[in-house]
Amino acid sequence: MFKIKYNFLVALQIFFNILNISLLMRVFGASAYSDSYLLALSIFGVLVLILLMPIAQFMQFYNELKVQSLKKSHDFYNCALLFSFSIGIVFCLLFYFGLNYIIQIFANDIDMQRLIILKKMLIAFICGLAFYPINGINERLFNAEMRFTIPYILQIVPTSFVVLTQILMLLLHKYDIVFLAYAQAVGNILVALLGSCYIAKYMIPFRFVKWQSYMNKFIQNSTIMQFGHSFYSITLPLFFNNFLISFPAGYVSYFYYAKKILDITNLFTLGPSRNILGSSISKYMAQNNIEQIRIISKKFLIGGGIVFVIAMIFAFYLQKPIIQLITSNKFTADDLTLIACLFLSLCPWYLVIFCEAPYVSINTQAKKAKSILIINTSFLFIFAILLPIFKPYAHIYAISISLFIAQCFNLIFHRKVTRKVIKSILKA
Repeated sequence: MFKIKYNFLVALQIFFNILNISLLMRVFGASAYSDSYLLALSIFGVLVLILLMPIAQFMQFYNELKVQSLKKSHDFYNCALLFSFSIGIVFCLLFYFGLNYIIQIFANDIDMQRLIILKKMLIAFICGLAFYPINGINERLFNAEMRFTIPYILQIVPTSFVVLTQILMLLLHKYDIVFLAYAQAVGNILVALLGSCYIAKYMIPFRFVKWQSYMNKFIQNSTIMQFGHSFYSITLPLFFNNFLISFPAGYVSYFYYAKKILDITNLFTLGPSRNILGSSISKYMAQNNIEQIRIISKKFLIGGGIVFVIAMIFAFYLQKPIIQLITSNKFTADDLTLIACLFLSLCPWYLVIFCEAPYVSINTQAKKAKSILIINTSFLFIFAILLPIFKPYAHIYAISISLFIAQCFNLIFHRKVTRKVIKSILKA
């Protein structure tokens, strides 16, 4: 489960992520510009999740069809690829014409300065949005075929484009943060082309395939399942952003800087193993092999838990001197303390998410869309109630406390659903 080679394979990706956030801190600090950029990134992430909904269950359907016939699985990929490009274009146009409504939902009371920058960046992001479903299909195919290296290499491309753009800004002394969004859009388009060409040449030859009968079931199941699974990932930025913009300029950046440091730590320690876990559970669920699912889940929780805790401790103590060094003291001591404290306050939430990963994977593969939707809806309900209660007492840390408590309930509910899934498989 925890193979060192996979961690080394993502080292370059981690390096570019660290370099990206470091340059952002150095060039734009914690300002209205960085606030707007990070708000745009969070909204863009939601739009990506919505785009991926109709194709989310590709790996499960691909594995099931592959058991029946290799040709069926190849036809399914080609049909899904054409479908993904079609929905990418349609959704891209919808997002563009509905941009004002999107901003009202995710950053309702934002001031005029940040609003102007935010709108320009979202337009730039949307330019590359049409290719995201293609990337989603390709990444799921690579994971289904256990080729985990290629997706990590491709994921470096958009980040590297953003990094190069920031380096050029420093060299030319021209600081327009909107260019970062355009750089990422170009990178996403290139990833779609590279991934599709690789698959066509080495894995599944590309050909036009007429609409298959199972596509309707695939799209319907994917949309329902992903809506239930990603419901709180889609709506959380709504709460985050509207909560954070109620604080002075810079607080959005403090929060998202802390979260990005934690995301990088999470990616390095658990990124490869979480992909292996999801792919393995998908394979063993198709075979009804409960014993193997228990074994790999236990290895993930024990091995991953130790690695993740150690990594978080190192990240907490190292972030202050590293940020000071890379930003040339652009942040004050109070700024650095606030980022570190936000990082520490978010760690318990991430640990609970880690602990529920095997249960979420099992429930997803078992197609328990209704249960997942109910669980995630309850999470949002609990979080939405707690956030205004804790805000007067905990200030910005109300967000971390509310997230942790709500996620604990999620873990409990997912475990209950998983037990029912396992019992039903054993009885069958």
